[in-house]
Amino acid sequence: MVQSDHWYVVRLRAGQQQKAVQEMQENGLDAYCPTMRRETRHHQSKKWIMKELPLFTGYAFARLEPRDFATLRDVRNAVAVLGDASGNPMPVAWSIIENIKDAQERGDFDVLRPTVRRLKVGDSVQLKDGPLAGHYASVTNVVGRRAIKACVEMFGSLREVEIGLESIRRVA
Repeated sequence: MVQSDHWYVVRLRAGQQQKAVQEMQENGLDAYCPTMRRETRHHQSKKWIMKELPLFTGYAFARLEPRDFATLRDVRNAVAVLGDASGNPMPVAWSIIENIKDAQERGDFDVLRPTVRRLKVGDSVQLKDGPLAGHYASVTNVVGRRAIKACVEMFGSLREVEIGLESIRRVA
């Protein structure tokens, strides 16, 4: 999808991105503020909290035509349009905006807690690095949070070795 209109980076008042984007949209402007999701743990309750935050703090994108710059001046929370050294607004290619939107939809910007699935006895793993890289092993024991013991075939027989979790990847 190719857009003929130009997108611009609009600087906004601190902490007012959602209000500014809403105000631009109410004034008939096409505005987009990329966001990311961040999952943090509450310091007292220890519950996980999901927050949606702006990706570029203090900035949003707006699709503007020459007549829209006057409308943008009426947006209270919009401070300026980024431009070059001579003060002319600098357009941003539609493809860049499209790439940012796609990445946001895929969750590329999200900072989420890793999904933890504990290894159990009998799980299959593959060694990622070290002298046994590429070998498959079967977990025989979990040693704390950082290592496992697994049976690996080497030297013509099965040997139990201790392996750090950073050196393995889970396989089906």
